[in-house]
Amino acid sequence: MIKDRNIAWDAAINPMKLLGAGFEPNYGGDTFYVCKSALTNTYNWLSGRVPGDRIFKTLAEADAAMRDGVNDRCLIMAGHTESNATEIALTTTQAEFIGLGRGPLRPTLTTTGAVNALSLDGNYQTLGNVTFAIPGIDTVAADIDVVGAGCQILNTYHHGSTTSKDKVDFITLTATAHDTVIRGMRAFNDTVEMTGGGIKFEGACARVEVDDVIILDAIGYATGAIYDGATALNLMIHDSTFMNAKAATVVAEFGNNSTGMMKNCFIIGRHTTIASNVTPGTGMNFCNVLAVEEAALNAIPIPVVDAEGE
Repeated sequence: MIKDRNIAWDAAINPMKLLGAGFEPNYGGDTFYVCKSALTNTYNWLSGRVPGDRIFKTLAEADAAMRDGVNDRCLIMAGHTESNATEIALTTTQAEFIGLGRGPLRPTLTTTGAVNALSLDGNYQTLGNVTFAIPGIDTVAADIDVVGAGCQILNTYHHGSTTSKDKVDFITLTATAHDTVIRGMRAFNDTVEMTGGGIKFEGACARVEVDDVIILDAIGYATGAIYDGATALNLMIHDSTFMNAKAATVVAEFGNNSTGMMKNCFIIGRHTTIASNVTPGTGMNFCNVLAVEEAALNAIPIPVVDAEGE
């Protein structure tokens, strides 16, 4: 437990060490803690060092106690787990929810209802270092649904399916999810096909940045590893890898004519041609995007021919 104690207080003082240089922390406010009482050593240790009204057993309880607009922070202790049949709706504005621990000690959420596991409903929320486990029921809507503006999703980990149970998407962004940053996300699917895909722009949100994201696959995303369900504006997608192992299925789908740029990205698909692994629409620009449509082959740039036909 000594390691957990050091991580907890180090993160409370300087969470940059936990989530990396891309994290833009809040300053001020109070620190709250989420820890199941079943984690006896950690719970007892916290109880002797922080006020009792700042220690909670669930994310929802902590969120209800936090205050809007004052930079409150919630630290989710290493080893914490939650299993929920209903959506966890985080509503506190300008608040942080940061998981502690690495690997199997990272806080883990399991969804047992056909709902979103968690929704970021408040503006300027940060969610970081949380694992979304394989689903406990079929057709989980999404791991994270972004409703608020200016949110950050940092270093989250996602597992898509097990046996006959799957998720529709990993992350969905509504029409009000402007200026969201998704950075350091790691996701994979390996058992049954997901009926949606990885990251979905389901509403006409604007100025979303996707950076250092890796979405891998061994069985299939029906709609794509990243795709638009509406016309999102000024997307910034860069330095990321997207894979879809389903035959004759697109990897990156912008058929609703979202605008913006994809640059320095790798596209790994199994469509019939290199170019068909991306549906560019009419508004996206591609710079240094490499694609491959078969295993064990080197990728080549797409589009293969530019707009001038050179």
